[in-house]
Amino acid sequence: MSAARQAGQEISGAEAELPRVSLWQQIAINLFWFANNIHWNALLALIIPTMVATQLPFEDKGLNLALVLAPGTVVAFLINPLTGALSDYARFKMGRRRPFMLIGTALNVVMLLAMGVLSLRADGTLSVATVLVGFMVLFALLQAANNFANSPWSAIIADLVPEKQRGSASGFYGLMTLLGTAVGVELAAALVHTNANPGEQPPNTLAFRQSLLLVFVVLAVIQVVFVAITVVSVKEHPLTEPKPFSWKVFLARFNLEPRKYPDFSWVLLTRLLIMTGIWAINFFLLYYFQDVLGITGEGHGASAFGIITVGTPQQAQAVFLPVVLVAAALTVYFAGWLSDKVGRKKLVYLSGAMMTAVALIFIFAQSFPAALVAALFFGLGFGAYTSVDWALATDVLPPTDEAGKNMGIWSAAGIIPQVVGVVLGGTLTFTLQKLPNHIGYDALFGVTVVLFLLGTLLVKQVKGAR
Repeated sequence: MSAARQAGQEISGAEAELPRVSLWQQIAINLFWFANNIHWNALLALIIPTMVATQLPFEDKGLNLALVLAPGTVVAFLINPLTGALSDYARFKMGRRRPFMLIGTALNVVMLLAMGVLSLRADGTLSVATVLVGFMVLFALLQAANNFANSPWSAIIADLVPEKQRGSASGFYGLMTLLGTAVGVELAAALVHTNANPGEQPPNTLAFRQSLLLVFVVLAVIQVVFVAITVVSVKEHPLTEPKPFSWKVFLARFNLEPRKYPDFSWVLLTRLLIMTGIWAINFFLLYYFQDVLGITGEGHGASAFGIITVGTPQQAQAVFLPVVLVAAALTVYFAGWLSDKVGRKKLVYLSGAMMTAVALIFIFAQSFPAALVAALFFGLGFGAYTSVDWALATDVLPPTDEAGKNMGIWSAAGIIPQVVGVVLGGTLTFTLQKLPNHIGYDALFGVTVVLFLLGTLLVKQVKGAR
């Protein structure tokens, strides 16, 4: 029995008897997440790593990627639960959550366009320090704006979806994650000019910089369109009983109280461990293809199974990720539905084992065909985990009316791994880059094995969910 059920007396009747959510309502709620995954996967999987490798010193790309991404991700970690908690108090007529989504999206669009303009101007006339600091600052502001919208959106799901539908709702959440990832990566790969000479990174030509600007504009348009659909389609009820606001009380709410709510604390810890492993692989996949597999440009490509040939690391990325997504599509919705029947934890165990196998393949079978086999395992595990993770968290939410704060903390447990993952990967690949046999990458993937195993096994400590 979940913590929410056990403490039903602490929940108001309106919250305990949520009406069933229709199919269209579930889709409409998650359209925001679809757009957000297009946004972040285009940027983090392809656009920003390519910008860093091209418009900053190539030999320092791992370290520079960490410098660009880490400060912004720390900002996201702070903004996410803070904004979610503030939305719990909001008294807007259109509801507590949607105004934050509108404001955050407007600021998000401004930051996207600013990053595109800076990339266009990074033609060699600006100093390396100027470009690096500019990327760092704009990415931090982009994270702040996006998470200003994201955390209250997470609370909309907890506000509106009844407990009996959380598994299927989590399936839609996972499905939109996969669809957004596929569209984001393929969109970026299609629009960005990345042709290179043998052994070189993509040339920093005018056409390349213009294509980067185009991607940022397209991402901005997608954000506006899909956020508008979600805001118009999803109906909230305004807060009818105002909560007196006190900074002292407000800040005290961020005490997780692990002894009082141990299950929620264990879910946060396991999410942090597993997501750190996922991000450590995701951030450095492009560089793995280039540095370890030797896919560097025309004449230095790779083939797999006699039917797939790639010439650049960006093309390898654009093949790898669709394999992940097709495999994930086989499990993402089904796993959410199945978890309503057999329990969440069994699905987490299975998904964790599959993602552990991925890291082992990257260490012991370093070839492009093996990488595609790893993509299959990663997709099956990632799809199941993405689907079940949200449902597991909502099952053990502390039985209060602070869904915005708690889901903001849950979201933050998926954000801070981005910092840890990129710093971990950047440090290992940079400090060990002169050692033979790509020891830095082996060390990185060895750490991810430990993270996946710990995050999977510790789910057993969650007693309030099956």
